[in-house]
Amino acid sequence: MQLIIAFILIIFLLSVKGQIPQLPNYSCNENDVSIQLTLSSLSHSAWNSISNCSLQQCNVNSNNNSCFSSSTHCFDYRSINNTRYCAPAISCSILERCDNITQTCSTNNSICVINSCCSSQAVCLPLVTTTMCEKGWLYTNNMTNARTQHKASVLPNGRILITGGYTGNNVALNTAELYDLPTGTWITTGRLADARWIHTSSVLLDGKILVAGGFNGNISLNSAELYDQSTGTWTTTGNMTHTRHVHTACTLSSGLVLVTGGLDNSGFALNTAELYNSSTGTWTSTGNTIDTRYWHTASALSNGKVLVTGGEAGGASNTTELYDSSTGTWTATGYMITARYAHTASVLSNGKVLVTGGFNSIALDSAELYDPSTGTWAATGNMSDARYLHTASVLLNGKVLVTGGFNSIALDSAELYDPSTGTWTHIDSMANPRFFHTASVLSNGLILIAGGDNNNALNSAELY
Repeated sequence: MQLIIAFILIIFLLSVKGQIPQLPNYSCNENDVSIQLTLSSLSHSAWNSISNCSLQQCNVNSNNNSCFSSSTHCFDYRSINNTRYCAPAISCSILERCDNITQTCSTNNSICVINSCCSSQAVCLPLVTTTMCEKGWLYTNNMTNARTQHKASVLPNGRILITGGYTGNNVALNTAELYDLPTGTWITTGRLADARWIHTSSVLLDGKILVAGGFNGNISLNSAELYDQSTGTWTTTGNMTHTRHVHTACTLSSGLVLVTGGLDNSGFALNTAELYNSSTGTWTSTGNTIDTRYWHTASALSNGKVLVTGGEAGGASNTTELYDSSTGTWTATGYMITARYAHTASVLSNGKVLVTGGFNSIALDSAELYDPSTGTWAATGNMSDARYLHTASVLLNGKVLVTGGFNSIALDSAELYDPSTGTWTHIDSMANPRFFHTASVLSNGLILIAGGDNNNALNSAELY
């Protein structure tokens, strides 16, 4: 994806080259692809002497931004709902005009900005151009409902579906809402049949979303339901064999969904696992995990197996095991160096799995790597902050963004892991401390952080 984006930027931004005198140019390398930018000294999207129009330059954080230099000119563009976008000056002749009535663009890859210097009509700013300038945390609109312990899924159409959650006072939510990237707004969509939190949400191969289990404030649930993005509605589907919450769900390459562990209605940890078949709408029991566990992780590996790590069951666990979908059985694999639960696990571009943080009597700052080719774990650099109930997201450049979490208090800190060096870099903090939040990788490479807890459920969202 980065290669394509970089190529688009070269074509898009070099199209003004040679037409008019130029300001200083710059070039950079992003994932081994050269990006060049040539700026016009005459009128463009951020300046027009005839209409006496000029946009304010953005305050760009150049930390960890290989495509920013002192000669980069970045300007503050605004959408109709006052969402801010920072991007270079662009020749007006190559910008699409927004629809006069709807103030929208023809594709989801652009955002309608109303303050450019091109003309009185709003123009479409390609979202890819914002990657040249924006590094750090950006404002976006609040969710309709404050919520924590909810789930987020990226839909095939690029929108983010937020489901359920907890508002406090033992109240579960059945509401759902959609984040629309081009407008930065939240749209209410159909309600879940069952209010729930600490459930799972899985994207199926047909694009539907499967929500399963969870807790409703009184009991653990075995119910499941499907969201159809084309209609914005939910349909109940077959119940799981076991009630469970704080479990995991993982979509297999076959299209089946594997659910493991969790707590049952009596509060006992489970070792049961089951498979959902979307073609029949039914659940089938599969082999039990070797250990009972909840607050664990499950990761689909490139070899088709599923790695389950750690969790809680009478204490933090350092055991890990592999599920083989061809046999429906589990096999023990290497022990983690540190027992942990409420941690994260991320599959890196090199196939290894990065586990971060978690809890084991205290919040942990340690991280370790699992190598599927050897079945062993190796320590890697420690995070700057110990944390659990945080998020970890693999960025388009292969780095891992860790955000928030809890360590006596809610954290606003964030840091980046570089797999090539095994080191962490502390970056700008989020606007709001939070744990039990969600983090979603958007189609343009931005990360959407939504909701969470900081003494109360939050409705705030922000973009990295």
